[in-house]
Amino acid sequence: MKRNWHLFPGGNTAAGFVGFFEDLRRQAKRTVILKGGPGVGKSTLMGKVGKHYEKRGLAVGYYHCSGDPDSLDAVLAPQAGFLILDGTAPHVVDPVAPGAADGILNLGECLDEEALAEQAEEITALTREISGCYAQAYRYLRAALAVCEDAAAVYDAALPEAEKRILQREWVSLLPSAEPGLETHAFAQAITWKGVLQQLDAALTGTVYSLDAPWGFDADSLLRPVWEAAKRRDIARAAYHDPLDARKLAHVAVSGVCFTSAVAADATVFTPAFDAGILRREASRLAFDRAAFDLMRNQAVEALANAKARHDALERFYIDAMDYDRLDETREKFLKTLP
Repeated sequence: MKRNWHLFPGGNTAAGFVGFFEDLRRQAKRTVILKGGPGVGKSTLMGKVGKHYEKRGLAVGYYHCSGDPDSLDAVLAPQAGFLILDGTAPHVVDPVAPGAADGILNLGECLDEEALAEQAEEITALTREISGCYAQAYRYLRAALAVCEDAAAVYDAALPEAEKRILQREWVSLLPSAEPGLETHAFAQAITWKGVLQQLDAALTGTVYSLDAPWGFDADSLLRPVWEAAKRRDIARAAYHDPLDARKLAHVAVSGVCFTSAVAADATVFTPAFDAGILRREASRLAFDRAAFDLMRNQAVEALANAKARHDALERFYIDAMDYDRLDETREKFLKTLP
């Protein structure tokens, strides 16, 4: 694991928002859950927590928001056993053991609630519009997944079963011998209002084995056996899920060895031997699927951008209602309590 790393704890997928926040909580002894409306300073405080631990020479994981990748959803300092995360929608998180292992810090207490009440109608309308934009994005992503699955069916038919089993066995044979370790889940890529963003540095570490396959091929069919074998051996392992379909794997890291569907520098590359005749016969179908996929995904990104614009407008109400002197006092008091 690198000294500091960046990932996404949740993602905008064809199934809606999918998050692995509970997985993060399992990696910490103590969790602080932030509450409060948009623009109240949750991400800024999490960044300060990260810098607090960096200055003490500890490894820090920064987990970015897929709705706004410039903001943070969580910061993890595993050596300190400490996690701080945003516990507001769409990833509502509440304490499991209040006071013992979990705590809540409500930055909303620094808001002028009377001023916000006067803007309730506008706030409610913007909130409804944001939800509508996300619903639209997820409909487009479901359509994108459908055509992606159609392309996957073509490549599945074009890859002889014997060839697939050879590749599966070969990748499983490359698993290292290692002591039992932790299982973690996250996204190394996310579909955002800025497009598809990647944080692959955290995943593509150590010895890397890369799959050279065309768009639409179901890489999970090769990565899943690797993951299941590592799980049976209880080796330290990290699953990085597909940003469109979180049920599937895009990358698997196992004790210093990474198996990936991405193009990676200095990787050992494996190329499936597809039946060229089938691919020629289905060329127009695959071209249509790719064009439809790009169109639907681009429309989803546009809907997410519309949600972001409305979220920025919503934040203004909360920013204007914030008592910043009280907020600074709350932050400084909290930072002094960090383990």
